[in-house]
Amino acid sequence: MKSLSILAVDDQSLFREGLALVLTRLFPDINLRQAGSGPEALEMLQEHRFNLLLLDIGMPGMNGIEVARQVLRQYPDLRIIVLTQYNGEGMITHLVRLGVHGFLLKNSESQEIKKAIETVLDNRQYITPMIHPSLLKEEAVVAAPSIQFSKREADILIYLKMGKSSKEIAERLALKENTINSYREDMLQKTKTRNVAELISYAYENGVLG
Repeated sequence: MKSLSILAVDDQSLFREGLALVLTRLFPDINLRQAGSGPEALEMLQEHRFNLLLLDIGMPGMNGIEVARQVLRQYPDLRIIVLTQYNGEGMITHLVRLGVHGFLLKNSESQEIKKAIETVLDNRQYITPMIHPSLLKEEAVVAAPSIQFSKREADILIYLKMGKSSKEIAERLALKENTINSYREDMLQKTKTRNVAELISYAYENGVLG
């Protein structure tokens, strides 16, 4: 394999560090750098040369879908493997059409990560077997999401996903309970979802949660 230079992008530092340990064990001569956000990743791409981007989708602020869109436009030779906790139809089929080269779930075994990287660097597409092939049919493709979520909204979504009440979220974010309720109602309205379950599903499918 040619010299391997990877940029790993994920807003959770603990996951990045764990991934770095796996990658350095799999590829001892790897040149590995890390970024904790979309803007930081784009800045690092301007300063360094990479041949592979390992990209989390569910980052607050600029999510991975927008990062992938910009990277594919500005760095057409750079290969991208998406890392996600979610294998939902809307997000994956959109990213396939966007031109992403590989998909891995975040709980993938190290040997699957190795296989995915080698496959993608060989100019082939890798899609984890844990994603059902029916999700990749042409008719399943959806339009790119146009609704943007603020970092505060993304933080609240994470706690809603964990099943936290408005009171619990308010305590954790040092906000008033009414403020949390207001954020939740605003998100329901702009996503045209009817309840928190539908809101969480929307956030997963559109890359707000990964």
